[in-house]
Amino acid sequence: MRRVNEGSVTVEACLVVPLFLFFMLSVAGIYMVLMAETHIHQSLAEAADYTAQYCYLESRTSTRKADGIDNLICHGILSKRFRTCLGKDFYVEKMVVNGVGGILMTVTADEENCKIFIAEIRYFVKIKIPVLGEFHVALSNRIKQKAFLGYSREEQSDCYVYITPNQEVYHTRRSCTHLELQVKKLDIGKKGSYKPCSFCGRKADCGKSIYVARTSDVYHCNIDCLGLKRTVKRVRLAQAGGLGPCLRCGGNVK
Repeated sequence: MRRVNEGSVTVEACLVVPLFLFFMLSVAGIYMVLMAETHIHQSLAEAADYTAQYCYLESRTSTRKADGIDNLICHGILSKRFRTCLGKDFYVEKMVVNGVGGILMTVTADEENCKIFIAEIRYFVKIKIPVLGEFHVALSNRIKQKAFLGYSREEQSDCYVYITPNQEVYHTRRSCTHLELQVKKLDIGKKGSYKPCSFCGRKADCGKSIYVARTSDVYHCNIDCLGLKRTVKRVRLAQAGGLGPCLRCGGNVK
């Protein structure tokens, strides 16, 4: 029986090991291509967002286009920022033909909206297949970005604002300090100046301290009481119910 099985392990290894290595190399190559494509897309998105902020300044200083985007200036800023964000990425240099220098970029204006520019990049990646050799595959990435060229009246009335159930103004920033709930800790002897909270204020013993929110006449026995949680809603400006702007942040509608 031993004589019959002699050499069978060697034959199986000769068949399985090359297939296993072929599979592992293929997976590693695909992974590196995906990582390179992810880094390229992320860098393009960051560069497009960065460029959109400069389009407003360009539109105010340029005399050639009052309402649209200058593709030449937009392309220059976008291309420089893209290469800054990407840097010398390992996966890009390894998998993209000619590295970062092999990435070609074009910037065009959207036909339907002059405030939108389309950034598109094209490049070739190297796919190495054992035995068969190296192949080049064309890939592309495309992003539509709206440039900030100021707000029209229609856009201002369609923007989002933040409101609370009991306030009489709307806020344009969630980080507005008027939306921050400020709670002060008072001695239990001052409880008579406030009304008890319906959640926790009717407890027989509140301890030595009570908690009161600023601009409120209700006291709480527990700092974690639900009554101390502020409800903030994000709605369209047209749905704000005629509320006026906040004096601190309402002057800048976003």
